[in-house]
Amino acid sequence: MATTEGAGGIPLLFVHDVSADRTHWAETQHGLTTHSVAFDLRGLGESGGYHGPFGVEAAVEDVAAVADAQLPQQKFVLVGHGFGAAVAGAFASYYPERLAGLLYVEAAGDMRLRDKAEREAWLENFSLAKYGAFHEHWPEPLLINAKEKTRALVMKTLRTSRREAIAGNLESLLGHDPNEAFARFTGPTHAVVAATGPETLVAQHPELSHALAPHTSHWPMLDAPQWFHTELVRFLGRCKHEH
Repeated sequence: MATTEGAGGIPLLFVHDVSADRTHWAETQHGLTTHSVAFDLRGLGESGGYHGPFGVEAAVEDVAAVADAQLPQQKFVLVGHGFGAAVAGAFASYYPERLAGLLYVEAAGDMRLRDKAEREAWLENFSLAKYGAFHEHWPEPLLINAKEKTRALVMKTLRTSRREAIAGNLESLLGHDPNEAFARFTGPTHAVVAATGPETLVAQHPELSHALAPHTSHWPMLDAPQWFHTELVRFLGRCKHEH
């Protein structure tokens, strides 16, 4: 399922996070005059594909399919949040010629650098046996500084997201190499972040221009929509100038 808004300008394509859907971009889309598309990744929101496969590579296929259907023969700006940021980077590394710009929102760094036992233990929480008791709690660290409306939407989409999709996407993310996009896509690239800790993409790539969101959770577009809109429009201007 996809939601389209606006017309003209450099098109935007939005990719949501792991336990989310296209509604996380609704307020962002409403505020834009340019053409934009947000869609549900497979197994999430109102999309099909409940049986997978899931992961970064599968999600890149979803982005390509939506781009071909909604934005044929057009260069567009790809915006990805969280897991969607990894997907956006992977798409940029495979199809750099399709993009007018790449915007990371709260992108994780190379998660392969984490301790292997720690990664496996965390992933185990998303198994069928443990997920029931765990699933309401795992986003809590990401919701620090979240507004109530942000928390409500995040928990709503978490409850409607299939465990298989979340587990498959997270397992893939833990083994994903986010560095290839930097080698293969040379167009305008920017990051919006709520934090700049050592495990973030901006910390691991100091050359990546970024803007720090003011007192937001992992969802800056929901917590600070006006600030996010300004940052996004500024980046679109840069993409148009360098296009």
